Amino acid sequence: MDQAEREAWLAERRKGLGGTDIAAIMMAGAEESEKLGSFENSLFKLWSEKTGLYSTDDIDNAILLRGRVMEKYVCEFYELHLGEGCKLWEEGLTWHPTRPRIFGTPDRLVEKDGVRFGMDAKTRRFRHGWGESHTTDVPLDVEIQMRVYMEIFDAPFWDIATLFSLDDFRVYRIERDKQLGEAILDVAEAWWNKHVEGQLPPDVDATDACKAVLTAMNPRVKDEPPRVATVAEKDLHEKLVALKKKIKSLDVQRREMENLLRVKIGDDSGIQGVATWKQSKPRKVFDKDAFREKHPKLYDKFVVEKPGNRILRVKEAT
Repeated sequence: MDQAEREAWLAERRKGLGGTDIAAIMMAGAEESEKLGSFENSLFKLWSEKTGLYSTDDIDNAILLRGRVMEKYVCEFYELHLGEGCKLWEEGLTWHPTRPRIFGTPDRLVEKDGVRFGMDAKTRRFRHGWGESHTTDVPLDVEIQMRVYMEIFDAPFWDIATLFSLDDFRVYRIERDKQLGEAILDVAEAWWNKHVEGQLPPDVDATDACKAVLTAMNPRVKDEPPRVATVAEKDLHEKLVALKKKIKSLDVQRREMENLLRVKIGDDSGIQGVATWKQSKPRKVFDKDAFREKHPKLYDKFVVEKPGNRILRVKEAT
């Protein structure tokens, strides 16, 4: 996919909800222990992208880039796993036949012994949340994504070919549950109707992605004194100040306990099953001050000025 094709694909994605989008919506209310996905989700960011208020730079992070590069490699493993007589192909972005706001972009569709289904290729560094091969024990966000694909393509099951590190290859299979799949799509469509069609922003969240969206949507500051706070804003401020004090108190307790633990360890390397206290490996750093002193003109030549960021500074209670 070249740059022009990718931009067209991204533009098409903004017209509806894909498998990963729907997984993010469904995972919003899940327990923290179930949120094992390899990317940070923010429904506020998702809403801002779908409404066209915000768009991320088309620069892949390391995780997404690794996945794209390794996809063909994993698919070759998977083809060997299926054996002779199988056929794999890319279908591209496909819309649900009866739900105009639901789409999927699976890695491959598959045909084997007259049965048509699909597969997704995953690469992971860690095995947390994943069971043994040939089971259904996969992270919840992955299962939801596959259930969306099964409804779009009317597939009886979906495989997840996963490569951990470089040589631990496993295949998982999720069987279709049509009632569950339709219920997931109902939730997704309700979210779209409420937040995108209805132009009602979802609640902000604690993610860095949400912070980045808010900063990008409000990049400039009015050149005037701060305005008077509303009652609701005063209440929010009081709660935030109280929380910051509590966090500060807990941080003092944490540092005190860590120092007590250092006393216990002494000159040992650590305490088995409790903690280690070892010297880290030396690292090389650039001595900026020494370079500026010896080569001031060269230093000034490579110093650039970057625009400032909006910084939130919460006033202490008076």
